[in-house]
Amino acid sequence: MRPPPPRLSAQRRPPQPSGGNLLAPPKLKSPTPLRPPPSAAATLRGPAPRGNAATPAGSLTTSTLAPTQRSSRKVILEPGHSPLDWAALVSNPKNNLRGAGLPPNLIRVTPSLLKSHHGRKGVDAWTSYNGKVYNITPYLPFHPGGKGELMRGAGKESDKLFLEIHPWVNWEGILGECLVGIMVSEHEAVGANELDAMD
Repeated sequence: MRPPPPRLSAQRRPPQPSGGNLLAPPKLKSPTPLRPPPSAAATLRGPAPRGNAATPAGSLTTSTLAPTQRSSRKVILEPGHSPLDWAALVSNPKNNLRGAGLPPNLIRVTPSLLKSHHGRKGVDAWTSYNGKVYNITPYLPFHPGGKGELMRGAGKESDKLFLEIHPWVNWEGILGECLVGIMVSEHEAVGANELDAMD
């Protein structure tokens, strides 16, 4: 029979982990940073703003970019009013998206005629973009930003407004079937009507 192993004195015993968790990672004596050194672009940025509760100290900011005036506000669309539903509606030639009472060909739209189509009191909402006039009334419930945002351009030229909000959107691709006509000045419309009367 073998004798029992010798017992270590309290001075030579390895320390026992507290709490009994043998799988805990060892504690480092000196903390090492886990972040990589800053890049050349990071050194060009200004310091993070201090004292702002919304931005934690040390977080990255986009101080070189101009702040946007408005953030995109998407609304919850009703069922059946998704972009795919709009595409299906546009692809059906039987849908008269230009509006009722218009001739089959494009018309000349004067600024006064455009202004009269403001979208209130049962009148269709028309808007102009790049010299073309569109009936935006059928698209109102499909607009991801909501009816109110789209109505801001009703009865007026909306080039500046459109480019301010979303210049990347293909307007012609979305509203091509809603094209009513082209913008002309007041005196151009009068001259065209006289030529039509001569025929």
